[in-house]
Amino acid sequence: MATIEAERVARILKSDRRYNRLCREIAAGTAPDPGADGPASLSRRIVQDAIAIAGGGGRTQSVRRVADECALDRFYHRPNGTLTPTQYAAGLRFRRAWLRSARRARTTQTYDTQEIERGGDLSGQENTCYARELVSEALEVLSAAQRRAIVAVCGEDERVGMRGKTLCYGLEKLADLWLRK
Repeated sequence: MATIEAERVARILKSDRRYNRLCREIAAGTAPDPGADGPASLSRRIVQDAIAIAGGGGRTQSVRRVADECALDRFYHRPNGTLTPTQYAAGLRFRRAWLRSARRARTTQTYDTQEIERGGDLSGQENTCYARELVSEALEVLSAAQRRAIVAVCGEDERVGMRGKTLCYGLEKLADLWLRK
C-alpha cells in the first residue's frame, strides 16, 4: 500500500516539475504559449497574434487571446449584430474615456525625461480631467434612455439585452459628435 502511495506522489511531483519547466520556457519565449483551453475559451472567439519578444532581437512569438473583451465587443461580433464600424469605434472611444475618468489620481510622480520631452501627450490628472470632459460632452447630446444604455453597456460592461436599438442610435449620435471635431 505504501508503494502505491509513493508512486502516486512521484507522478504528481513529476507532472508538477513538467508544468513548472513549461511555464519557465513560455516566459523565456522558447516554448509556444498555448493560451486558454478551458470551457471559457471554447465559448468565446479566440484570435492569434504575434508579439515581439523583449530583448529577442526582433523575434516574435504567437499568443492567443480572447477577442471579445467587453459587452460592446460581443454585441459588435454577434452574427446578427446591427452595430456599424463607426458606431463601434464611438463606443470604444466612450469606453476608454469612461474608464480613464474613473481612474484615481497617481500618488507618485514620474521623472522620465521622455515623458517630459513629449509635451503633447496628456498624463496623470490631465488625462483624467480630459476624459471627464469627453464623457460629459458625450452625455449632453444623448437622450436619457440612450445615456442609460451607453453607460450600462460601454461604461459598466453590462449585457445589451433589450437596449440594442437605443444603444445603436446613441452611438450614432456620438459618432456624429466626434466626427465633427
